[in-house]
Amino acid sequence: MFFLNLKFKENLLFENKKFQSLMTGFFFFICSEWIERLCLSWLILKSTNSILATLISFAITQIVQTVFSPFTAAAADKFGRNRIIIIVGIIRFFVLCLFALLVFQNKNFLILAYFASGMTGLTRSFIIPAIQGSVINSVDENQKITAMLIYSIIMRFTGFIGSIIGGAFSILFGIEQAILLSGLFGLIGSIILLIKSSEIKEEKNTGNYLGNIKEGLKIVFGNFYTRNLLLFAGIVEIFGFSIFSLLSSISKFILESDIGILSILQTAISIGGFFGILFLFKWKDINKAYSIVTIISLIFGLSILMISLTNNLYLAIFSLSIVGACGASFDAVQWTYLQKNVPAHLRSTAVSAWFITIGFGWLGHLLIGYMSDKISLNFSIIFTGTILVFSSFIFFIINIRYK
Repeated sequence: MFFLNLKFKENLLFENKKFQSLMTGFFFFICSEWIERLCLSWLILKSTNSILATLISFAITQIVQTVFSPFTAAAADKFGRNRIIIIVGIIRFFVLCLFALLVFQNKNFLILAYFASGMTGLTRSFIIPAIQGSVINSVDENQKITAMLIYSIIMRFTGFIGSIIGGAFSILFGIEQAILLSGLFGLIGSIILLIKSSEIKEEKNTGNYLGNIKEGLKIVFGNFYTRNLLLFAGIVEIFGFSIFSLLSSISKFILESDIGILSILQTAISIGGFFGILFLFKWKDINKAYSIVTIISLIFGLSILMISLTNNLYLAIFSLSIVGACGASFDAVQWTYLQKNVPAHLRSTAVSAWFITIGFGWLGHLLIGYMSDKISLNFSIIFTGTILVFSSFIFFIINIRYK
């Protein structure tokens, strides 16, 4: 109820047309991404039967994000966020159509899948910074926390819808058709923003392109508090968010099921994320970000450990719901803290600092994939959960010492 009261009070979704248009387009972009993620991971695991080969695709996505994000995010600040989003969405549609055709013809599948993973990383490095910068700039100063939380909750709720649609479409019509649907959803998002672009006034950066990159990264990494939070986010990405890339493996090897159950597990994470962010709507003090992420990451690690203790579907769904709540809440807190501490003309560039930090998540994918193949899947899950729990305590001690 407190969420509904707050939503009506802030009038973001009901009276702010700029914010409303952004969130509508964002819904289709994220739905497209979740469908693609579901299809790619299952296709690779099914064809190779290797957890490492599956996690390499996630690693490729993050490496590409890390390398390109400073340049793509600065491009959004410099040349216009809406323009960037629209162009990328249209190009992505045609690339996914070609990918679906080649998968159907079964030509060099693994190479194609890895290429698609790289494309996902590239499009994310364009779209996420552009959307976040536009979201923050579309609202008043006292609405920024609420705006980022609504942005986060739509992302997770869309994950629930995308997972259900992607799983159902794959079962009923085929994975190739689901990939086409993913591209179509992204195209719809681009068209919506194209039609509504006149409502969204942009604040562009008129400075030197390369200078903007340097300035934005310096603002983020030059500040002790934002730097400290982002470094911890990198650890959580490596040893916490890596669990998301194991979903297809958990479904196949622990629960001994197919893509339908994978869809349910991915849906459980999204629903958990939705409710996790709901609780954050009571968060008013941006300075409490450090305490909040410490608690979130501790629960995150413990919930990952729970997954390794059972092969029961219902307990797995429950554990992954908590994992989803923690992952969504952790992202929401760090995004909000970051966006509140950068100037308006560098908001997209600042997100590239986040991409650079979490980009090291590819180390987790490769490490966990290797351990899963060489030792066991359960061991790799226990390992990541344990590291995350201990890291939470260390972060808490550092935060108390320098507060």
